[in-house]
Amino acid sequence: MITDPKELLLHVLHSKDAGRDRSKQTQVGPSEIGGCRRKVWYRLNAQPETNDNQSKLAAIMGTAIHAAIEDAITTLDPEGKTYLVETEVAYGDMKAHVDLFVPGIGAVIDWKTSKVKNLSYFPSAQQRWQVQVYGYLLSKNGYEVKTVNLVAIARDGDEKDVKVHSEPYDEVSALEALQWLANVKAMTEAPAPEKDESFCKNYCQYYDASGEMGCVGLKKERIVLEEVVIEDAEVDSHALKYLQLDERIKELEKEKDSLKASFEGTTGTTASGIQISWTTVKGRETVDSEQVEKLLGFVPKVVGKESIRLNIKPSGGK
Repeated sequence: MITDPKELLLHVLHSKDAGRDRSKQTQVGPSEIGGCRRKVWYRLNAQPETNDNQSKLAAIMGTAIHAAIEDAITTLDPEGKTYLVETEVAYGDMKAHVDLFVPGIGAVIDWKTSKVKNLSYFPSAQQRWQVQVYGYLLSKNGYEVKTVNLVAIARDGDEKDVKVHSEPYDEVSALEALQWLANVKAMTEAPAPEKDESFCKNYCQYYDASGEMGCVGLKKERIVLEEVVIEDAEVDSHALKYLQLDERIKELEKEKDSLKASFEGTTGTTASGIQISWTTVKGRETVDSEQVEKLLGFVPKVVGKESIRLNIKPSGGK
């Protein structure tokens, strides 16, 4: 019997997820196209999974939201005359389950879960490829596809945060995605790691710290960053925007500090109704380590939870 509430929660959720058909699926699906080539290559070559410590809660929550939507649509249209839910389609060696297809308007719809802070960069190029491949599979099975749609539902948001991306169905885009997969299939050995180890150990089933069977990810101490070329144009675009925003924030902080200096000694309310006042804040209290060591002979320390830090800086380009 499991008595700890957290342990019980994670145990039952992980056990339930492990029994799902998609968790057992060995075939590469549209959602994986455009992702990590090494991970996809492992899947194609039946590589045994080596990571039992993946963080799965976000994905499990996403699955639960999908199930709730499916149930709601089925209640609205129990005979499936208007909405086709979880439609299985296959063509060649590609098979998929489409979240929703609306034959009356030729619309493919795929539900995605996210965080509010990540909605600015929704959808990703990989997600757009995914729904285009869905459209391709449906079209090859006799359905008329006109648009593909991605709907983001923020797990930490509300109705106003639901974001929709729509674009015309484009067979050329779908074929590009399938060619990406064909290129990975043609590789005779595993591609180089593409993700940092700090990410892989939490989210990849093929992570293997020993490197004996699975992937160790990109280890900072073992690589020269200049030699790792990130081909993803979307990542490049986001990195440039990140640097631009970082520079703007620094400039705004300087301007804010300059304005703060102009308020020194000023207290009251401006003509616009803005209150200005000053408050004395108690200084931060810290432990006197030297005195503690004199009394105990050592300084007790508590090590916090390990975290990762993002570093982005210009390198001169390629």
